Amino acid sequence: MRTIRLILAPSIIYLVVLFSTSSCSDRQIIFPPVTDAKTRGYCGTCHMAYQPSMLPADSWRLMMNGLDDHFDEKIVLKPNLIKSITHFHVINAGDSTASGLAGQTALMELHPNKNPLRITDTPYFKQEHSFLENRVLDDWVGSAANCPVCHVGAWVGDYRI
Repeated sequence: MRTIRLILAPSIIYLVVLFSTSSCSDRQIIFPPVTDAKTRGYCGTCHMAYQPSMLPADSWRLMMNGLDDHFDEKIVLKPNLIKSITHFHVINAGDSTASGLAGQTALMELHPNKNPLRITDTPYFKQEHSFLENRVLDDWVGSAANCPVCHVGAWVGDYRI
């Protein structure tokens, strides 16, 4: 049954998007891809290596300093590796000049003192996915953080459907 759901999920989500009265906004952009091999290798082992421009630098610092409880998982990395991955995220974060339009768009409407640890908690994410019902995310996608199910180009920063 799970196999069928995984196969049908992209098709069903495409139809939901196609026939939805409130579709994705015209602001969909391509986020700069994760180019750091250590980040892709270590973060991408358990989940998609998310593009740093989706969160502010302080969010990435908090996340990397809290690896002992990383979304209910304990992540053990050598200190120099943590420093390297943190550095990559911080210099490419949404509030850095390196992120350009992608970062400005992703952090639009985010309160300056807010540092969410989840991309799904940003106003941009919520607005872009407001047309989806929670049951679609839960039943077909598995989690709102499972971007590649709907966005086949997510690994390289392309979230267009």
